[in-house]
Amino acid sequence: MNRLEDLPKIAARQLGGLEADANILARAKQAAQARRAPRTLRLRPVVAVCAALVLCVAAAWTLGGEGWLSGVTAQPTPNILDSHSAGNDALNALEPRLSADIQPGAVSMGVGNQSGSGTLFADGSGSSFPLLTINGATYRMLISPDGISSSLLGDSLGTVNEFNVEPALGSGGIVSNTVSTGETVYAVSGMSGALVAANVNGSTRVFQRVSYAGTAIIGSETLADTLCDASDVAWIEWTGMGTVSDANAAQALMQTLLDYADYQNNGMSGSGSVRIGLCNGLTLQLLTDADTVSACGTWSCPEFFDAFRAALGL
Repeated sequence: MNRLEDLPKIAARQLGGLEADANILARAKQAAQARRAPRTLRLRPVVAVCAALVLCVAAAWTLGGEGWLSGVTAQPTPNILDSHSAGNDALNALEPRLSADIQPGAVSMGVGNQSGSGTLFADGSGSSFPLLTINGATYRMLISPDGISSSLLGDSLGTVNEFNVEPALGSGGIVSNTVSTGETVYAVSGMSGALVAANVNGSTRVFQRVSYAGTAIIGSETLADTLCDASDVAWIEWTGMGTVSDANAAQALMQTLLDYADYQNNGMSGSGSVRIGLCNGLTLQLLTDADTVSACGTWSCPEFFDAFRAALGL
């Protein structure tokens, strides 16, 4: 193995006495200079741009001092949605349209909305809402009132003979997913077929006749059999539109509904609602969609809605 200290002797032996004279040195310097020239040329534009930026920043700092950015105004973000206040403005927009022929106090504007969120019908945690079925007729619990006086109770309809989380699968008689077995179910006085009442967790709750499991009216029942007589009505509210608070006008509207409603199907649906205030202090609810109302079945009655609009002066 060759030692490092022998390297000069090896180089001399291999190069054979070759020496770099002045000409070879000059040519080597020229070649090195040529290789460096393009690199220098490529850097010059970058250096010029950087110098210009430094001058601009310095000028701005000199003119504006430490607050040199304070004059820059950010462009506002465009609004995606316009917002408007709800409530009184909406009501005021409707008030000029009320007919001057309506007696003072007969009509008041409602502030409820037409969505299902304003419903009086109780919702359930399972596949069924809180209900009672009595020999095939179904009654759904109302969230208001949360209890009634015994003075509003009519005849006993019997006792709950079966508690079933799926009442549609019940064996018959009086079945409930809310009222305990053995509890007595009563008709609400004067509301036979429309309202019943029973004890739920220590409070007497009201249930309204509705559609359920493909069943609505039974046999030759009419809309009046599932609601009430016109004479029982104290006021009617078309939620989000207005309220006819004069009893005579409200009863006339109710009679129009009972006279002209045409049964459509056994469904129960709607995006709006009509509330019927009764003389006994209770309230019935009908879901509405276009010219139909529904609770126990869906009924078409454009005459009712036309009469309601006329009463409101719309």
